[in-house]
Amino acid sequence: MILYDNKQQFKTMKNIKFYILTWLSLTFLACDDNLELEPISQLGQGSFYVTENDYTAAINAVYSSLREEGQFDDLVLFGEIRSDNTLPVLSGSVTTRTDFSEFSLNSANPRIQSTWEETYNGIARANSILVRVDEASINEEFKNRVKGETLFLRGLMYFNLVRIYGDVPLIVSELSPEEALAAGQRDINEIYTQIITDLTTAASLLPDSYSNDIGRATSIAANALLGRVHLTRGDFSLAITELRKVTAQSPSLVDLLPNYGDVFDITNEYNAEIIFAVRWTDDGLNGNDFSFSFANVNEPDNKATPDMYADYEAGDLRRDVTFDATISTVDTILVKYEFAPPEQGESDWPVIRYADVLLMLSEALNEEGYVPDGEAFDLLNRVRNRAGLAALTAAEVPDQEAFRLAIAHERRVELAGEGHRWFDLVRTGRFMDVMNSKGFNVAPRHVVFPIPQREIDNVNDPSVLSQNNGY
Repeated sequence: MILYDNKQQFKTMKNIKFYILTWLSLTFLACDDNLELEPISQLGQGSFYVTENDYTAAINAVYSSLREEGQFDDLVLFGEIRSDNTLPVLSGSVTTRTDFSEFSLNSANPRIQSTWEETYNGIARANSILVRVDEASINEEFKNRVKGETLFLRGLMYFNLVRIYGDVPLIVSELSPEEALAAGQRDINEIYTQIITDLTTAASLLPDSYSNDIGRATSIAANALLGRVHLTRGDFSLAITELRKVTAQSPSLVDLLPNYGDVFDITNEYNAEIIFAVRWTDDGLNGNDFSFSFANVNEPDNKATPDMYADYEAGDLRRDVTFDATISTVDTILVKYEFAPPEQGESDWPVIRYADVLLMLSEALNEEGYVPDGEAFDLLNRVRNRAGLAALTAAEVPDQEAFRLAIAHERRVELAGEGHRWFDLVRTGRFMDVMNSKGFNVAPRHVVFPIPQREIDNVNDPSVLSQNNGY
């Protein structure tokens, strides 16, 4: 298992705008099964970025950034609590999370700030590698792998940024603090072009699997994420091309597990269904918090809405793996991730699963043209059958729009608690209709979140960084 570095070791890096750093003064932990690195501290650039161990430590730091408060540690706020799936605890003046579910967010919300900071922190680490690795005197195969991993991670982080904030600064090199302050917002299409370039290159450089370094990005992960990017942009033909590259690797390298619950079992981590995940480990330093906060019976941070729980069909085996309506007298608790004390959670966060790929491919095929009982039905029904449900037919789903709704339902119950729901509603244009029909007060401006006010104040130039409309 890959053990990424302790997130507290990066807190001292918060002094520079956008986290565009010229050096990392950190301690890294590498894969306990494969790497034994000496601690790195107070080294200059000239003495680092030299050996393969240096580059391994540097790429591990980029992986580690995904675990920070504000990246996947908080994705549930943007993808689940923002949606009709889940709610946070309602507790007096604690509004950081409830502002997401009540659509009362403002630009001073600390989670809006930390997501911006920590994501650009990770991008800065990636850029520090990418500006050097081509000229490094290291093994060529290893060099390609490091470059591919770094491009994949940068593409993933920018994808999250544009889905959350819309137009953001696009930084692909090392900048001084002054240069960073002048790095203005770019049109979202320009950022997507960079994301697609990063992921396409990553797919060409990465292996499709690893014998030891389980958990690192692969070409399959890059293709799967590219499929999601194209689907988000409405480029369905391109999405199909990329997603078929993933399904072509089944069952040898990726596949659906027969039992849904086994996908999330901590004794079965990084199984055949997990294409890419953010990893945690229970070593006293590198455990997650969400395993505790979601299943905290007294104050759950991610409990099901009544509508979410009711959306499962009778006999759907996924419901009781995902939620428990019996252990609390008040709330329906999310139990997909095994309960653990704070910062000791072992569960990984699944970024891309094979079931998600099948559903994305099914959706893209239907958007290209509805075919009664065609391939899109077969893909959808593979996921349903695994959940103990009967296959859908054209008699029940008679046209393209009906199939869209069937896919939306299936994604909701299959991927509940994994951070997809809000982004699915936005990319399909249904976020206002669905949310307002359930009593929320959602407006067009909610398609994106506010830019952090502190960043706007620091730049102090609306021609460089301006607030999103309506905030």
